[in-house]
Amino acid sequence: MTAGMGLVGISLLLSLGLAAIRIPVAYAVLAGASFGIYLLYSVGDGGGFDATGGLEPLLTILADVPYSFAHSYELATIPLYILLGHVAQRVGITSDVFSALRVILSGTRAGLVMASLGGCAGFSAISGSSVACAAAMGRVAVPEMLSRGYSQTLAAGAVAAGGTLGSLIPPSIAFLLFAILAEQSLAQLFLAGIFPGLLTLLGFVLTVFLWSRLKPGDTPDARSAAPWAEKLRALGLLWPAALILGIIVGGLVTGLFTVIQAAAVSVLAALLIGWARRRLNATEFLAALKRTCLQSGALFAISFGAKAFTVLVAGADMSTAMIEWMTASSIDGWMVIAVIVLALLLMGMFLDPAGIILLAVPVTLPVVMGLGYDVVWYAVIFVKVLEIGLITPPLGLNIFALKASLDVSDSVSLESIYKGALAFLAIDLVVLVLLLAFPEISLFLPDLLGQ
Repeated sequence: MTAGMGLVGISLLLSLGLAAIRIPVAYAVLAGASFGIYLLYSVGDGGGFDATGGLEPLLTILADVPYSFAHSYELATIPLYILLGHVAQRVGITSDVFSALRVILSGTRAGLVMASLGGCAGFSAISGSSVACAAAMGRVAVPEMLSRGYSQTLAAGAVAAGGTLGSLIPPSIAFLLFAILAEQSLAQLFLAGIFPGLLTLLGFVLTVFLWSRLKPGDTPDARSAAPWAEKLRALGLLWPAALILGIIVGGLVTGLFTVIQAAAVSVLAALLIGWARRRLNATEFLAALKRTCLQSGALFAISFGAKAFTVLVAGADMSTAMIEWMTASSIDGWMVIAVIVLALLLMGMFLDPAGIILLAVPVTLPVVMGLGYDVVWYAVIFVKVLEIGLITPPLGLNIFALKASLDVSDSVSLESIYKGALAFLAIDLVVLVLLLAFPEISLFLPDLLGQ
């Protein structure tokens, strides 16, 4: 293992260690990257150490990288999609998906659980945040399922797992961050995530179906089906979510909109829907703007450290060193992918997906590209693994977000949430294996549409 690889490894461990002791991720990443850059330029070719030699290059990089990154045109997409999520939530677009599916699927065994999964898919896709979805849907869907006799394990497990759907189904903040760091087409990543996201949703629905057959006591008898007239009226609740997803996906597929234009038009559509329905007043809009500024600022701060890490990885020539080391050690490329997947799973238990993307992409991407793997395929694998980590024991952010969102009176234990999530975790792992074995699942749409 070369000195460059060791230097990047030390910097990464420093960042993870600082994050583990509750230092904000933005500062932890920037500190690790700065330490590595300083050492990189302080150590001479002969191995000598110059304490002041690395200071000027470090200061130059810290002055230039954040400025250049903040002036990126693509970066403007982040606050727009975050604002879209907050406006859609406050207007009720996301919760309407659950309300509509609850009526449409009435009369079906475990229909309320399937409606919850559909609501999670709609909510998390528009909001782009898995943890926020688990918390919000937990407050709405879990108490209703419990009141109708569903088991705690099934009700809580389905919502915890359902929250993970949003990072694959566009629009996705995770794909957006990956595209900016990897300098890839965001339209390609959005399209690549559609089939894997739908495949995961199908797997979750299949899990609920089998659960209802194997453990009928966990799912009460289906309540009487709503009249067809009521179901048709419920369909009317779906059009705002369908319109927004149509603007984004349809606009990208047809080439009518760029990614940032699709985001802007979607925000405008959500605002007009809220105004027409009288669900969005000035106070609510200002609150959405405030939350958007806070979240965007946090992501930008982390991104500065991530871009500094990119400079470190490039300066240490880690990609070339890694390939040479693997060649000398006769290590297969798939073994490297397996190690990366396991590392991301572990990180996903402790850190937010956005933080992991901004920390791990600069380190792993050059290696993956050096091995000749498709970057778009790797992006899908990367995001899928992070979402699995959100419901993986012993931690898992979605588990705790869901627990915190429930009232004490609901008395849903962490043990019940973990047990329920494990069934869906099994399907997640099956989907991950399929994505690894058959890259065409991810690449079919981007290749077909020439994006």
